Amino acid sequence: MQVEFKKKYLDEYDLKAIVKAVYNLFDDYNYKKAIAQEYLDSIYQHRLTDKPEYSKYHKKIDSTYNTVEKRDKVVNYLNEFDRKLEFLLSTFTAEEMKIYNHSVIGREQDKQIRDRICKTDRTYYPIKKSCYVKIALRFGLVDGFTKDVFATISLFD
Repeated sequence: MQVEFKKKYLDEYDLKAIVKAVYNLFDDYNYKKAIAQEYLDSIYQHRLTDKPEYSKYHKKIDSTYNTVEKRDKVVNYLNEFDRKLEFLLSTFTAEEMKIYNHSVIGREQDKQIRDRICKTDRTYYPIKKSCYVKIALRFGLVDGFTKDVFATISLFD
């Protein structure tokens, strides 16, 4: 469902803290994406030998297997992230999608984005906050169970 959050729900959240958390989340994602590629490159650079390597504790070491195992963990994280992001993007309105592309992905300044999408401060910031809150809620960066949620949803019905 493509709907922006109402102001009364958005007032529960601090936009500056959420923006920092979202930027950190996407920076972490980009870093892990680069690491996964680095693991892939290092797998192809290993020499295959018939002699097994041993650690100082006389355990057999397979460096290619260890590298593949580490890469699989990173790739699983990236796949889970992509799956969550795909669902999240389907819930964005057209304005939120523009702000997501320019602000989160492009890291442009607010003034440039406002000029590009032809919005005033009064209309731009609620849309931006709605976009960032949706991202933060989807990835667990903020607590979604505020008093307003409990007031609108009865858990015991």
